[in-house]
Amino acid sequence: MKGVVDVPGRANAVAQWGCRTRICAGEGALDMVVSGDIPRQQNVLVLGSGFAAANFRLVDGVRRRLKVPADRLHLIQAPATVEQVETLAALLTRVPADNVVAIGGTAALDVTKLACHQLADDRTLAVVRARGAGRGVITLPFEAPARVRQILVPTTFGSAAELSPHAAVRLRGQQRVVYGGGLPPSLAAIDSGLTKSLARQAVLDGLLMSLARFVDPYVDGDGQETMTAVEAQTATSALASLGLRAQAGDLSAPDRLLASYLNVTQVGPAIVGRHPYVSKAWAVTAELIGILRLRPAAALGTVLPSIWRRIDDGDDRFGDRERLRRAWGWIRTSGYGHLPADPANGVAALIRSWGIDSEIVDGHRAARVTGSRAARFWGGNQSPLTGIPAADLTRLVSDALSANAISDGQ
Repeated sequence: MKGVVDVPGRANAVAQWGCRTRICAGEGALDMVVSGDIPRQQNVLVLGSGFAAANFRLVDGVRRRLKVPADRLHLIQAPATVEQVETLAALLTRVPADNVVAIGGTAALDVTKLACHQLADDRTLAVVRARGAGRGVITLPFEAPARVRQILVPTTFGSAAELSPHAAVRLRGQQRVVYGGGLPPSLAAIDSGLTKSLARQAVLDGLLMSLARFVDPYVDGDGQETMTAVEAQTATSALASLGLRAQAGDLSAPDRLLASYLNVTQVGPAIVGRHPYVSKAWAVTAELIGILRLRPAAALGTVLPSIWRRIDDGDDRFGDRERLRRAWGWIRTSGYGHLPADPANGVAALIRSWGIDSEIVDGHRAARVTGSRAARFWGGNQSPLTGIPAADLTRLVSDALSANAISDGQ
């Protein structure tokens, strides 16, 4: 996303946004890109290790067609870490490359984006380390010309890492979000065939992440109702319907492609003028991921009902009650009419029905640490939790953990 301007809260406001990434999408998109869009120059191939292990013949075929020798093949193991960014950046510095092709989930794509940015400007990781010591959202203050061409190929959905100007990375074990206008690639290939091997639970995890990324900015509310409401309703209803179909069996190729299309629209009108945008739910989720080592969807599923409870009880620091009820209504009319009308109870039931169960230990210390860290790292000026005291965040996390707890003898 590039050239984004703020959108005043008036009916005749002019919104501007642009995307620096060319998108090739559809069944067979990867094959088309490999055949015609990647010159037979010097290429580095980055692979998510899980995807590579499950699809060896496919990735080996890509490697051979791109003429990538062993010393230019690099594996990324989730989660993304600053150390992995450093290692890949060192490889790109050591071997000459015209193109960096990354195929994998969020971790592989985010590590690649940051490593290429480090290659373009070697201040990148120094800024991430310095600013990440005191804040959750790190804005890169510079945008250097790219030294290599990035081609990102997602094999999951949920984060839109292939287009997003954000990258999530762990710094000293804690989740951080890096924002930079130079992070998105020049080309993204979205191929529904590459999500075919996803386990059903991984599909449902991704759908929940996408769903929250549309509902959150709508419920946050800041005067951009018209554009956000239209996109949020369409995407939320479609994602909820896809969840039903995923519960019943494997998604079809058109359904997987639809999920991918919805995924990439996260970086469109819904967040225009809001960069860097991180929701309140994600800010608390990020700290929970680091402290309890939960997978992102499980951490989000733990936090979301407690945040929705506060919104529905009228605490407008967390969001707008009427918008939340409207958004939950969209979900219920998409095949979930049997779930409670109460948004907090309803989304908790939906999360359970999608098999997203964290089964975490109900520890007072975990709640205390999470609340304190969320206020410290995500509560500064222009941060998502500004104005919410650590004590309130601790109570929120404590309620969330208690609702999902197994006994730990405390």
